[in-house]
Amino acid sequence: MTDDDMRFEPLRADVIECAQRAHGDADTQLFAFFEELRRVDLIYGAYGRRSGLPLSVYLIFDYICENDGTSQREICAYTLLPRQSVNNVVNSLAAQGLLRLEGSEHDRRVKRIRLTDEGRRWRERLIEPLRGAELRAMAELEPDERRAMIAYVDKFMNALERQIGALGG
Repeated sequence: MTDDDMRFEPLRADVIECAQRAHGDADTQLFAFFEELRRVDLIYGAYGRRSGLPLSVYLIFDYICENDGTSQREICAYTLLPRQSVNNVVNSLAAQGLLRLEGSEHDRRVKRIRLTDEGRRWRERLIEPLRGAELRAMAELEPDERRAMIAYVDKFMNALERQIGALGG
């Protein structure tokens, strides 16, 4: 593993520091905010490289773990991944014995995706340690900081949705 595999910081960390000090430069602060969001992908990507779990596989498998009996359509809607990508990952995980596909009681065209016993062991080995790290990271923030973080991100996302919605097209 190289130092690059462990690097989580975005290339423009100086911009983030500048934005955190700035009080009126919305453009710089917006850039910094999106750089911080991008770090999420970098952090999970580094974990994926170390564990041999590509981000798309992690996203799909994690969703299945939380929604046993889901369908590929539901996975696509949640992860925003293309149908073919989801299909390829699901088929690959099923071929490895981690998932099984069952016909839906209501619509035989829909396959329900369920974890196998081996899939549950895989979840314990790869997903649960990651979830524990996420919870420990959140616990490093004070309860008021966690609530404020969620409230401010929600407020920004609502405003962004309104502004982009007003663009039409």
